[in-house]
Amino acid sequence: MRESLVILLSITVLLSLYFLTLSNVYGNGIRNNFGIDYLPPLNLEDTPLSLHVEFKPSMTKSNIHEKRSLVFNLIDFDKNITYVPNHYNITILKSELNNGKVTENVFLTGSFISKNGTLILEFDSNETKSVNKNNLYGIDKGSDEQEHNQQKQVMRADENGIILVDRPKLDSGMYRLKVNVALSDPTDLNKNLYLKFDSYLSLGNILDLVIGNPHKKITILSFNDKIVNYDYDQQSKKISFEIPFKYNMTRIEEGFIYIHMEIKIPDTFNELFNAKEYWSTINNIDHEEISSASVSVDRYSNSSNVIIHFILDSNSLFKLTKERENEQTNEGSEMTLRFSLQPKNTPKILTGSLL
Repeated sequence: MRESLVILLSITVLLSLYFLTLSNVYGNGIRNNFGIDYLPPLNLEDTPLSLHVEFKPSMTKSNIHEKRSLVFNLIDFDKNITYVPNHYNITILKSELNNGKVTENVFLTGSFISKNGTLILEFDSNETKSVNKNNLYGIDKGSDEQEHNQQKQVMRADENGIILVDRPKLDSGMYRLKVNVALSDPTDLNKNLYLKFDSYLSLGNILDLVIGNPHKKITILSFNDKIVNYDYDQQSKKISFEIPFKYNMTRIEEGFIYIHMEIKIPDTFNELFNAKEYWSTINNIDHEEISSASVSVDRYSNSSNVIIHFILDSNSLFKLTKERENEQTNEGSEMTLRFSLQPKNTPKILTGSLL
């Protein structure tokens, strides 16, 4: 164990020396994280600096008014303290599902200064009071000139590191964060060095599916992206829903993608709560054909709920992507992951297969 640690530290030192020869240093956390990410540290002289980014809260319900924040901290990895950069250059891209295709669109871009080092972009849909225009960020999507001028400005946070964001609205989804952190060059104080960080970050989604009369509620949780195209079939007792998903084989093969969905069935929903077994599918394929571990049923963590977990690792996503490629004669194939669940004593209809 000690020898392994020495080897690991030696590799880290060699990589640090290599990075110090570059004027722009990159840290790549290209993996989708559930609301929080600590990117691999990069070095300024002998100081390893790691970017910590986090959504607060990490999961939200759509169409409700609440305060939502995106927090940036540059951490001195050795001392575990916040390092104060000169400024943050931030570009945020959001994955959007349009006409069945997932594309990355610019969500927000700008330069930001925080004197205490911690930068908080605060999205508050309840904000009605007068605010200091110096730390209010808002893009009028109808004006390209105003948007361009906003992007060129350096926005200064208040004493708590907060910048209020009036527009755009922050909603559940997959975000890509490109963050260039400007730091003073120790050899030339009139020059900036940039640490470049790149990460995917998920703002999860909570959906309450209200069914029947009297009303019964099933809760669906997505730790990855916004839940779309959800439904409940009264006859088959089948729950179905989708999330946008970009079938990118390169990212999947790198092993950085992990999908986690949950269905919470309360004891008041007798038809589903009391079912001894369930049929579950992913992209209309029986989950057993993908991986026996892709679905698990938890009846014990909470006696008032049965919780069904859909969990897809890179191997499972690789199989689903290959299956999709084999059926690409269908040009209407959408970029989504489709999930379904129903009691096992009801008719099962599967339209997919895995070779």
